[in-house]
Amino acid sequence: HAFSARSPCCYTIVAQRSCLPMWNNSRSAQSTILLVLLLLFIFETAPTEVLAMASATTNKPRILCLHGMSQSGAIFSNKIGGAKRKLSRQYDLHFLDGPVQLEQHHPSTSDGGDHNNSSTGLLPPPPSFGWWVRDNQGQHVGVETTFDYIKDQTKGQHYDAILGFSQGGLLATALALSGDVSGNIKAVVTAGAPFVPDAFEVAAARAGGLTEQGKAIPKLHFAGETDAVIAVERVEQLCEAGGDGELVRHEKGHLFPTKAAQVNYMIEFLAKHVLQDEAVASSS
Repeated sequence: HAFSARSPCCYTIVAQRSCLPMWNNSRSAQSTILLVLLLLFIFETAPTEVLAMASATTNKPRILCLHGMSQSGAIFSNKIGGAKRKLSRQYDLHFLDGPVQLEQHHPSTSDGGDHNNSSTGLLPPPPSFGWWVRDNQGQHVGVETTFDYIKDQTKGQHYDAILGFSQGGLLATALALSGDVSGNIKAVVTAGAPFVPDAFEVAAARAGGLTEQGKAIPKLHFAGETDAVIAVERVEQLCEAGGDGELVRHEKGHLFPTKAAQVNYMIEFLAKHVLQDEAVASSS
């Protein structure tokens, strides 16, 4: 009856009166579908900085994620895919790029290099970064500059934990001592991360020598028993120097563990020290 023959003007009025609810429902469903597809596209393609800004509006605890040498935030995010999916259910993850862009095939195994990022096809390899480098005399260059960079990148934001792989794990532990990450850091998780005295010297200087509060932050360190890049002994040194550390060995090499057993253990560790504190704070 809505489509009965009338003048164009009357037809329009009748159609609006009788079909508007159905048209609105259809329009609403289409809009919802388009919005979901748009969000999926954004979260798959947007830079980590954009996602970090978006996540700042949520109520989830935030974790700062620091990649290894010769990686990037995007590469690290992809490499820990299984762990990232589980973590993302309860936390906002901010994957940050290091301040030093490296030439391809840049070797730095003593600091925890990751050399599994080369491209085998016709496409050029993705850009890779480090947190600092070593000069020809073996001296670490740019350590303090990196602490300034982290402080600037996290300014005005709130982080509850730091997660790092290899060189990024060393940095995560040192940052807990220096207090340069904005927020209230309650836990640190690292994998394949070595002890390097220079980073701790910078952290101590920036904290005015008062690193006891940072050492009291609970830390979980994963070490690979077959890691040919960072020996277990160097992770043990980091565990001891960082304070309040727990060392967990796994049978793999130089990687961030993604097996269910290790991932679940990490999630339990974070829940104990981050989520429980959040619940207590909310109820008080």
